[in-house]
Amino acid sequence: MANTPPVVSIGNHSLLSNHWQRIEPWLTYSDADGNPAQSFQFFDSGTSATSGYFWTPTNTHWAANTIIDVAASDLSDVWLSSGSVSGAETMWVRAFDGTDWSSWTSFTLTTTPNTPPVAAINDQSLHVNTWAKVENWLSYSDANGDPATKYQFWDSGTSATSAYFWTPTNSHWAANTTIEVSAADLTNLWIQGGSTTGSETMWVRAFDGSDWGSWDSFTLTTTNSVPVATIGDHSVHMGQWVTVSNWLTTTDADNDTITKYQFWDSGTAATSAYFWTPTNSHWDANTTIEVSAADLANVWIQGGSATGSETMWVRAFDGTSWGNWDSFTVTSTVNTPPVAVINDQSVHVNTWVKPGNWLSTSDAEGDTITKYQFWDGGSAATSAYFWTPSNAHWAAGTPIDVSASDLDSLWIQGGSATGSETMYVRAFDGTAWGAWDGFTVTSTNTAPTVAILDHTLNAAQWAQLVNWTSVSDADGDPITKYQFLDGGTDANSGYFWTSANSHWAANTVIEVPASNLSDVWVRGGTAGGSEAMYVRAFDGTSWSPWDGFALTSLPNHAPVATINDQTLHLNEWSQVSNLLSYSDTDGNPATEYQFWDAGTGANSGYFWTSGNSHWPAASVIDVSAAAVDDVWVRGGAATGSETMYVRAFDGIDWGVWHAFVLTTVV
Repeated sequence: MANTPPVVSIGNHSLLSNHWQRIEPWLTYSDADGNPAQSFQFFDSGTSATSGYFWTPTNTHWAANTIIDVAASDLSDVWLSSGSVSGAETMWVRAFDGTDWSSWTSFTLTTTPNTPPVAAINDQSLHVNTWAKVENWLSYSDANGDPATKYQFWDSGTSATSAYFWTPTNSHWAANTTIEVSAADLTNLWIQGGSTTGSETMWVRAFDGSDWGSWDSFTLTTTNSVPVATIGDHSVHMGQWVTVSNWLTTTDADNDTITKYQFWDSGTAATSAYFWTPTNSHWDANTTIEVSAADLANVWIQGGSATGSETMWVRAFDGTSWGNWDSFTVTSTVNTPPVAVINDQSVHVNTWVKPGNWLSTSDAEGDTITKYQFWDGGSAATSAYFWTPSNAHWAAGTPIDVSASDLDSLWIQGGSATGSETMYVRAFDGTAWGAWDGFTVTSTNTAPTVAILDHTLNAAQWAQLVNWTSVSDADGDPITKYQFLDGGTDANSGYFWTSANSHWAANTVIEVPASNLSDVWVRGGTAGGSEAMYVRAFDGTSWSPWDGFALTSLPNHAPVATINDQTLHLNEWSQVSNLLSYSDTDGNPATEYQFWDAGTGANSGYFWTSGNSHWPAASVIDVSAAAVDDVWVRGGAATGSETMYVRAFDGIDWGVWHAFVLTTVV
């Protein structure tokens, strides 16, 4: 069966000059037998050097009247470029389906003219020496939608102080030089404002890959707002020094840093105020005084040596321009010295106080007090004194200089003993010292009060004085020690005891630290009666008055020791402590016992102790209360009865002998 050749067609098309178009989207292919295209051929009849042409990867500009073979699989790599100038030309295409070629199909490519792009920059203002990125000012448009590929700039400002262009390849482009910048590098193009104020014309144009646009001019104006320095009118005392920086106010609309100042003094009188700097201690009137901003703190004005007024001027420089002169009046006035007063004060001994809390100061002109002087007239070693961080104990008769800002750091300590002394204070207002004001500081102390009530003790009874003693101090001072005294001289009277002395003699002062008060005891006398004792307390400064109290010792009641009549078998033993009963009206314990055996028969009962296994009859047997368990009684070796005796001692008195009968039975 015969093959039907394929059919291929391309419609007529227009392209802007120098524009590219891929062929594949324009081409239509069909085959009645359904055969796919195997290859294509193209042909260009446009022989002009400015006409359009085909492009493939193997040939970037196919010559006119040349058959161009392209496999169907490479069709997407075939491009068509429009001409570089306007015009029309005929081109052809045909397809091959593997058996037959289609007929050649012609189409017309028309190149239309390019519209050049438009680049524009509006007139701009820059602060002196300020940088701006040109990209932020630039506007670009292209009627054909072509992007800019590059720009050119031109600067007509030839002054050495005018603005200029900057690129990474040239940090200062000379005036009247064409500066070409690719569109990709536009962000790296800067303009710096001039180093002085003024205006200049600059230009810009753009290239869209085909044509340059027209030059667009714009005016760049370098601006600067002059700084404003002002000083208000002021009054100073005659001879008073003031720093100008405390009066000066400076503003700059551009926020430029002030680099220097100029001052001018019109006061020509020999007694008028004047400027002072480290380089000139007395600037003449009608002289321009230039000072760097860094040295402004070193510019002073001294008030005149006589009263009067004069006009002075100031202006500032911001690195580019001087501001206008600002005038101000300085009036020299008479100074009234300040008045510092402290009223008489009382201070507790060794107590710290701030004299600043006592001080009142006034100044007729309202001058600020800058410092004070203090003086201490108390020369005694125990008198009050001044303290500052630089001297912990200022000697009497010494002027003490204290700046007003440090007044809170000045202290007075009350004397270590009571008494009065005169101190002084005066103030300085920056020009003159006021008169000394004397004030009395009295170091005071209220002696403590201590009391012990009258007490009664049994004979030889012990009591701890801490439980009897009450003390108070009106100043709240802690008690540091106590003294005691015993007025009872009788040998049997009560007495004081401490761990340092177990029996303090009468009429002896006993001194005890307050921390050891619990170590002081009193013992009742061994005979009935009363005696006077005394106590006083010390608060670290003063002793309280002696407080007397009566200690009454009650008479002693002798103890009672008894043993009931007993019966024992021949030679039977019995422990006496099991038979013994003891009592004491005063509650005193027994300290010792005595036993007596009246049985004289050879076979009678008898007492036994570890110290004597057979106490003979009619012998006094002394036994300490602690050893009473060591006393035994034995029944006789023969039956019969006998009388024995016992009595007890309570440390003061012996009780009466108590008789009991011991009967020996079989």
